[in-house]
Amino acid sequence: MSYECKNLSGTFCLKRNKECDPGAKGCVLEGKFSFPLKENGKKKK
Repeated sequence: MSYECKNLSGTFCLKRNKECDPGAKGCVLEGKFSFPLKENGKKKK
């Protein structure tokens, strides 16, 4: 699966002013798609 983002420059997000993280807070994809293989930020115990 792939997508095009007008805010993407290489691997850098111009909107969020940091590396691209699809679906992260502030991303144009936030809430529109799910990312099942993406780590959710919780550390495994």
